[in-house]
Amino acid sequence: MENTTGQKISRSLLWSVISLAMLTFLGILSETSLNIAYSSLMREYGIEASVVQWLTTGYLLILAIVIPSSTYLVRRFATVRLFQCAVSIFMIGTVLGACAPSFSILLCARLIMAIGTGISLPLMTNVVLEKAQFHQRGMLMGIVSMVISAGPAIGPVYGGIVLQFLTWHYIFIIMVPFLVGALIVGTLALPDISDRTRAAISPSSMMLVAVGLGSLMISFSFAYSWHGDRRFWLVLLLGIAIMSAFVILQMHVHNPLINIKVFSYRGFSIGIATIMISQACVLGINFMLPLLLQNGLRLSSMTAALLLLPGAAVGSMAAPQVGSSLRSHRATVMMTVGFSGMLVSAVVMSLLPGSAAAIMVIYVLFMTGACLVATPGQTHSLNQLPPSMNADGSAVLNTLQQLSGALGTTIASTLITAFQSQTFNGGSDFAQSYTSAFSKGMPPFIALIVIAVLLTLRLRHFEQAPRSVAAQLHE
Repeated sequence: MENTTGQKISRSLLWSVISLAMLTFLGILSETSLNIAYSSLMREYGIEASVVQWLTTGYLLILAIVIPSSTYLVRRFATVRLFQCAVSIFMIGTVLGACAPSFSILLCARLIMAIGTGISLPLMTNVVLEKAQFHQRGMLMGIVSMVISAGPAIGPVYGGIVLQFLTWHYIFIIMVPFLVGALIVGTLALPDISDRTRAAISPSSMMLVAVGLGSLMISFSFAYSWHGDRRFWLVLLLGIAIMSAFVILQMHVHNPLINIKVFSYRGFSIGIATIMISQACVLGINFMLPLLLQNGLRLSSMTAALLLLPGAAVGSMAAPQVGSSLRSHRATVMMTVGFSGMLVSAVVMSLLPGSAAAIMVIYVLFMTGACLVATPGQTHSLNQLPPSMNADGSAVLNTLQQLSGALGTTIASTLITAFQSQTFNGGSDFAQSYTSAFSKGMPPFIALIVIAVLLTLRLRHFEQAPRSVAAQLHE
């Protein structure tokens, strides 16, 4: 395969990246296919949206906890062995999910799967940064985005078909052969990027990030059921205090879990903020849409999945072209256009929640916009750092992506649960209450996208900074 400069990307590197992306793809596939099953799971187990969302939030939370250790893992252990460990852990979670007799066991399975993905996701980014030439990164990141974005495209339809003819347990069973295939390809193709002479990890940092992030997620998740009383504020303030202690500790320990110095590169910091907003909005809205289509518009899981398919498919197929275009188009221009598309589509969706046809069309625009943000944003942000911070930047990027996704999902579930209960108790029927809840839950995400547009305009000041002069941005 050739990039836009005509220089070939080695076949072994390409297969290495694809094998790593496949594991992340399967994690997203299980997540998006389960999104379609949420309504069924809520009825089967008698739980609310604020509880079932932990299948997504818990998964992303574990990712956010595991990924910061990636710098240590990548440097300490042989790359192939690390990948094999990730696949094995993910396989254990998949088999447990396939056999899960209850919601609690299903949740445990998802958390175990997240550990495997948490190891492979930053490993994939590090392989690209360490083995690909500078001008090849856009193309490879586009391929990564295409493979990963195929999860949201295929997931809903996959979940709809499985639920139509089988049970949700088969969502996991059918994934096993693909895991075996990824394991074989990765074992044969992966290069070794480890550096075993300078690797260490801080146990106290791991403990702080686990408790701190967990406290933040719990406070947002139970905000409605706790009615915003002192329990909410105590857990929220505890999370903030612990995360503040974590940041201070990273500035003083010899082997920080996350190198806080990456945030002294302003182009990187602003870029990360835009990526976090995009991730929170995409996952939050993707959580609410299946509930709207199935509970609000009374559509079957299969019909709801087919309505979301065009948007997810367009986002997936456009990713490589977006990555290739980075050599001839400014990343910030693409991001501005992307966020503008997301903004328009979010506003229209909030105004027309009762029209399935309108949602299908507008969702295509929304996911196209998200695609124009993802690859340019990631590539541009990482390119602001010097080579010595590749692993650190990758860990921060992937950690904050998962954290923002978890926050977006938690906020979405809290909003739709609160507004649905409020509307239903006010006399509306079940379907109307979900339609109204979706409209009322959209404004916070619209506001976030507006902020992202403003940040992207600020990011233009760092547009032309090549890797060789990245240190000049360091202040």
